[in-house]
Amino acid sequence: MPAPLTIAARRAMVEELRRQEPDISARKIAARLGVGKDAIRRDLDAIETDQRQRATVAAAAAPDPEPPAPGGAPEEATLVLVLDEPLRQALAVLRATQGGADTEAANRSAARAAIRAMADIVLEAGLLSAPGTEGEAPE
Repeated sequence: MPAPLTIAARRAMVEELRRQEPDISARKIAARLGVGKDAIRRDLDAIETDQRQRATVAAAAAPDPEPPAPGGAPEEATLVLVLDEPLRQALAVLRATQGGADTEAANRSAARAAIRAMADIVLEAGLLSAPGTEGEAPE
């Protein structure tokens, strides 16, 4: 009898199967790996969460562009958000993943990372085409 897979090994196999066959069901993956479909669904949720977190960290690690010189950027190129309590709490959650302080720069970085990560998720899900690719079918 083969040794049972570790969770990490099983998730790696699940991820690879999804890469090879994007439309494969949790039930078919479960049958191939000899585990229950609920375990595979938990694995798929964990993989998706991990991918989102990696995208957020990568986006946050990207250097922020230098702010434009006063009067140098058109007004429509600026986004100003009032930090009400729900938004402040959301930013605190995002900063906590990086151990950031409650500063304007940390809040700006967390907001940019969240916007970029959410846009990536939407594009990867095929809900929209990337900017500049109008008329092309999403992959």
